[in-house]
Amino acid sequence: MPVVTYELQDHVALITLNRPEAMNTFNPDMYRAFNAATARFRDDDAAWVAVIAAAGDRAFSAGVDIKALDALAASADDPGALAQTFDIELEGEYFCDKPILAAIQGYCIGEGLSMALGCDLRIAGEGARFALPESRVGLPTINAAMHGARIMGTANALELLLLGEQRDAEWARRTGLVNRVVPDDQVLDETLAWARKIAALSPLANRITKDMAARGHSRGFAESAALGARRRDALLASHDAAEGRRAFLEKRAPKFIGA
Repeated sequence: MPVVTYELQDHVALITLNRPEAMNTFNPDMYRAFNAATARFRDDDAAWVAVIAAAGDRAFSAGVDIKALDALAASADDPGALAQTFDIELEGEYFCDKPILAAIQGYCIGEGLSMALGCDLRIAGEGARFALPESRVGLPTINAAMHGARIMGTANALELLLLGEQRDAEWARRTGLVNRVVPDDQVLDETLAWARKIAALSPLANRITKDMAARGHSRGFAESAALGARRRDALLASHDAAEGRRAFLEKRAPKFIGA
């Protein structure tokens, strides 16, 4: 049974963590499979939006498989190589310009939360629990610290990072960690509904828009605005831009093709 599954339907990729017996914790096999799945989504022109979900109802992901980490750390000669083995590419500064959503149920802890923070939108179940307890096992938190401070503000992020305690879904909603809280049995359906709404819009426009929102602050306003204007002007000649205008004038839903 694969530890990560990938399905594509109507331009929406569903990437599912599939180690429910281990609370979807990340071991080396799962890191490799997850990175391969997200790269597949990034590089597939037919995939416009991704949803990351998890099998089982106990955990989205309870983080790193500590037993696997301990076993490898005991025999590792190169800490840098070990760190690369336990690395999620999605958590980098900017993985791709396509929208990625997380459907979070149950425990979302450590690496699981760090990965969710690398997504663009997060929908959680009422019973979801969040924590960044790395300091409890003697490790710093790097990517989640940076993404968390950007998404929910430094003080709220530090509450998770420095205390290492769990917080509930309502706290996550109030602080901006998640966009919406829904009943536990509706998490995946609601997240897929959002993904389908996004996929019904222009994928080219969405990619430019995400880039402006996610990276505009790091480039500076004037530089980012000028880049956005150039990309918008180039997009005006596309099929999708013409289709969007025609559909509006004809009072019908547009049929975008991503070109």
